[in-house]
Amino acid sequence: MVHAQDITIDSIPLSLEDAWKKAATFSKELKEEQLKTNISEAHIKDAKNQQLPSVDLEASYGKLSNIPIFVNGIDHDAEFIHLEDHSVYDAEVSTYFNIYAGGATKTAIKTAETRRELQDHITAETEDQLHLEVIENYLNLQRYYEFKELIKQNIKQNKERVRLITQLFENGVVLKSDVLRAKLQLSQQQTQLLTINNNIVIATQSLNIIIGNEDNTPIVPSDSIQLQSIGLNKEYQKYVASTLKQSPLEKMAEKQIELSELKEEALKADKLPKIGLFGNYTYSYPQIRLYPYEQAPYLMGMAGLRLSYDLSAFYHDKHKEKAAEIEVEQQKVAKANVEDNLRKQVKTAYSRFNEDLVKVQVSEESISFAEENYRIVDQTYFNQLSLLTDLIDADTQLLQARFELVNNKIAAKLHYYQLLKISGEL
Repeated sequence: MVHAQDITIDSIPLSLEDAWKKAATFSKELKEEQLKTNISEAHIKDAKNQQLPSVDLEASYGKLSNIPIFVNGIDHDAEFIHLEDHSVYDAEVSTYFNIYAGGATKTAIKTAETRRELQDHITAETEDQLHLEVIENYLNLQRYYEFKELIKQNIKQNKERVRLITQLFENGVVLKSDVLRAKLQLSQQQTQLLTINNNIVIATQSLNIIIGNEDNTPIVPSDSIQLQSIGLNKEYQKYVASTLKQSPLEKMAEKQIELSELKEEALKADKLPKIGLFGNYTYSYPQIRLYPYEQAPYLMGMAGLRLSYDLSAFYHDKHKEKAAEIEVEQQKVAKANVEDNLRKQVKTAYSRFNEDLVKVQVSEESISFAEENYRIVDQTYFNQLSLLTDLIDADTQLLQARFELVNNKIAAKLHYYQLLKISGEL
């Protein structure tokens, strides 16, 4: 847990929940996925609009030249038919309403909707991944602040030891080498503190970038590293079942299969007949569609039923259909591979978390042993019954045991959150 002396006046206490909320608001990755969702929704509306009648408007205006007639062949001069009016114009409105197209329109709508659902799962996976990234950086920053507090306490203790050993040396009780060794250890720990401070600066920048702060904004984790708030409430097999049911990666794989099956359906629809109602209304000049021709404007309307059948689809789409059929099988294999990887990840995170809990317990016991060992060696050294090297070793072992406890608690939290992420519960 971060102590009050680590928090400067300008430091911003930050909880993990607040860090996640800020990251969710700032994240460019999430904004990109949200824009992709908007695109998917537009594609659904576009596919549904294909159910509406199509209406075309076409108009033209031009001038005709006098018409040359080569009575004696093109080797001789032509005789011209002189037109009284050289104008030609046309305006036409046509419409088509699809009645049946082999289910192509419904398939297109279903494909657009499935792509939208796939995008929802991609967005969920992006959110989970971002959440885990925030957690990793937050826990990393917690680790360094805990290390800083431990090393500061150790430096304070060692400064007092150097003072006492210096007094012993001045009184002729110990050798000069003991003073030098004590000072050397103190110097090494001060260097270690410098490294930890730099690690805090780097970790702070990493977290600031994710949550949208300025790089150098001073933040201090306010959450405790204690493990009382976390724990596994299900057995391994139940986590596996939850993962295969809720994981965005599993749902993405399912939607990929659906899309490949819809692609196969769309190709089959190409080989079916298409039936629709059509109509057009034309205003033209001159009247040259019907005989006898007239140099006068005219109106013509037509409506009816249109049937079309693309025979070439039988050989044009032959290999496309085979490729689509193979793609369905490929996506099913890909889904099985995703499930295998998810089960492995669940097993790893589940096992590591339980392992970390044991390590935490062992570390706590190790600290008790190391503290007692340090107390004994410290007394015997100042009673001239042991060497300074024994005291330095005992001090180092105690500090290392405390570091290990912090590392194991951080690891337990990380593996816990990884398990939640994999199982779709983060």
